[in-house]
Amino acid sequence: MKGYIAGFLIAALSGCGTVKTLNDEEGAADDLARWNSNCASIPRTYSGTAYQFCSLNGPARMAADWEARQVAFDMALSALADTVLVPYTLYRQAQYGPIPIRRKDRPLP
Repeated sequence: MKGYIAGFLIAALSGCGTVKTLNDEEGAADDLARWNSNCASIPRTYSGTAYQFCSLNGPARMAADWEARQVAFDMALSALADTVLVPYTLYRQAQYGPIPIRRKDRPLP
């Protein structure tokens, strides 16, 4: 039973928005830009929850890993992780501000 719980936690945290935004800010911002999210930036406080919201706030994607139920479940887990990390993320928000989402201009044909 412990193996199943550990496997579930590893699987859940590997896709967790909080882990993504804290470990790879630029990668998270690039993902949202690539997905044409309507968000212009991600606040560092509750960044995982905001990342998941922004992944839903754009055109629907046809990727195998994108399903609204999975994103909503991960958003709930991210909210829990974000709440635990509020002191750290508040400090980073005060020092560095929000994470900008850089739009990549596409060259004209």
